[in-house]
Amino acid sequence: MEGNDAATTMKLKSRNRALANAANLPTSSSPHASPSSLSPVSSSSPTKASSSNNGHYDERNGTRYHTKSSKIAVRNLSQRLWHHWRRLQTKSKIVTAVTAIILLQYSLIQFWDYCLLQTGMVHTSNRPVKSSEQYFAVVINTYKRPDMLRQAVQHYADACGTKYRVGQVFVVWAEQNVSVPSPESFFDDSNKKALRTSANNKETGHPTQAEVTVLQVSKDSLNSRFEPIPQLITTSVFMVDDDIRVSCPSLRLGFQAWTENPNSMVGYYPRLSSPPIRSTGTVQTELIYHAWPIVYWRHKMNFVLTKASFLHSKYLELYTNDDTFPKQIKDHVDQHMNCEDIAMSMLVANFTRYQASIQQDTKRNDQPPLPARPIYVEGQVSDLGLFGGISTGAGHMTTRSDCLKQLSSIFVSKGWGLPLEHDFDLQESSYVHHAPGFRWQTKPSNFFEWLAFANTFT
Repeated sequence: MEGNDAATTMKLKSRNRALANAANLPTSSSPHASPSSLSPVSSSSPTKASSSNNGHYDERNGTRYHTKSSKIAVRNLSQRLWHHWRRLQTKSKIVTAVTAIILLQYSLIQFWDYCLLQTGMVHTSNRPVKSSEQYFAVVINTYKRPDMLRQAVQHYADACGTKYRVGQVFVVWAEQNVSVPSPESFFDDSNKKALRTSANNKETGHPTQAEVTVLQVSKDSLNSRFEPIPQLITTSVFMVDDDIRVSCPSLRLGFQAWTENPNSMVGYYPRLSSPPIRSTGTVQTELIYHAWPIVYWRHKMNFVLTKASFLHSKYLELYTNDDTFPKQIKDHVDQHMNCEDIAMSMLVANFTRYQASIQQDTKRNDQPPLPARPIYVEGQVSDLGLFGGISTGAGHMTTRSDCLKQLSSIFVSKGWGLPLEHDFDLQESSYVHHAPGFRWQTKPSNFFEWLAFANTFT
């Protein structure tokens, strides 16, 4: 009997150990322990055992923090990574290590640059301030896109407004058979914000929004965007298309760049005009139009697009005057409905080069005169008409290259020489100087600029 009792006791102990292991509880040495007393503790009713084994328990919200589980997960992940690392071949280890080092350095450089950009330490220029303008005017060019125009006016006049140095907003209205909209109509969807001022600004007399004026032009022409504006009270003009949205901070940064370079064109879309790669040298005016990919690859530029650029108001007078700017050029723009921005860039380059030549004559300098350096402002710009504007049409880049050729021929025939023959270093022409200053840090204002691959190999 004693042998049978001993065997029974051993069986009960073995069963108790098995149940205790399954429940993660201490084993019981009593042979008469019931199965119910060995069941695992419910997570909904915290006990000292669960606190000690699974982390601590927050009685306020019933949340269990599995501190030990987190440590175990991290340890397991480290062990797996180390296991995979040991299985790699030597070449794979070298490639992985080099890649990790490059990514780490890139992240550190980007973080360093980001911190300096946020504090404004790289938003500086070595050029002295030459303009005392406090505000600038926005001139919006539009045609048969009422919804997009309304959004543009609300953005520049209301969202940016005087807070970001926008003093006036002008809309160039070229639709001849459509009645001119009133300035208030652009704000119907925003409860006529143009007529509203905040309570604080009413006391001080400063409106929260820029004044909006619609300019009806006599001719449906791209040249009309450069007509002089009698109501203009500033010398700084920001030319923009109705489908372009420059963020307010980037807009103010561009104005700051212009005040330091008032004779230059300051914009967000740098371009390059250069001879073809396989040029024979016999045709002087054979030029190719290049967009951002080539501008970035060669790190060269010589003009900016007027669809988002600052310029001096004096250039509007020079553009419309046939004595200072050939009528043949404006006729070419009307004929092709394109290239008015190239024409303006040529005018600025030719005029500033002429001014430089006069100054050099007085100083008896033998160096060839150079035009005013175009300034690129790296900002945040959205192109809402990316898939429906003139620049998206078939053969656009070819048309632009043809414009460069034809317009340059007119300048040469006048004895003025090629207006865009000199190119400038992109980094030196950029208003935003990245830290520490690597060439690859320069970025376009719009990601889709990278997709303009046409004329890459010409």
